Amino acid sequence: MVTVDTPILGNRINERKTPLVLPSHLYLANYATSAKTKTNSSGPSIERLLLNAPTSAEANRVAKEAGGDLHSRAMTWAHTISWLRKATPMKIILKGVMTEEDAELAVEHGADAIVVSNHGGRQLDSAPSTLEVLPAIAETVKGRIPVLFDGGVRHGSDVFKALALGADLVLVGRPVLWGMSYDGQRGVELAANILERELARTMTLAGARDVASIGPNFLGVRKRDGFGIAKL
Repeated sequence: MVTVDTPILGNRINERKTPLVLPSHLYLANYATSAKTKTNSSGPSIERLLLNAPTSAEANRVAKEAGGDLHSRAMTWAHTISWLRKATPMKIILKGVMTEEDAELAVEHGADAIVVSNHGGRQLDSAPSTLEVLPAIAETVKGRIPVLFDGGVRHGSDVFKALALGADLVLVGRPVLWGMSYDGQRGVELAANILERELARTMTLAGARDVASIGPNFLGVRKRDGFGIAKL
């Protein structure tokens, strides 16, 4: 899975206010497990130093010290997917697609799937929600590749809405983390079971016989000019 919406780190105000600082006995496993990495684990991460850089010169210095490979602005449609195709037999999924134009380009350049995601709303302030852009993207893709969806899924009814608006698969992040914090593996299983039961109840009460039958005809929108709802 290739994240395509972080050529640079977004201006994450909340993370500036409350930065993530790991306890001294922990380090980031996806980075080199060098003594330097472990030593710096109790302080701000490289990403945090980059975000806090007050000038472009300081940002360039931090990036250079980190090896210059924190975020890449060099990825292109013409080169990146074909290069990855030669480098790995795995499926190539592009995460961070938010427009119909990019969805079409993903199909044209051979992506195996896309994820409609706005990076949890942390990358670009005032960007639309993923649920708002999902229908148009799904209509553009027309089933040629799977459309995955994430962002704000907290209940089984949220999964239902995303499926109804065109998602083939719905990703769940935060509830899984909450479950893991609560009771490890059993907590994760509990969170998944809660979502499954909520989805099943929503389907039954809405009249959907199976997942394949869920579509926009099960949803309505609030009327702007009065009481009640209108069909999508």
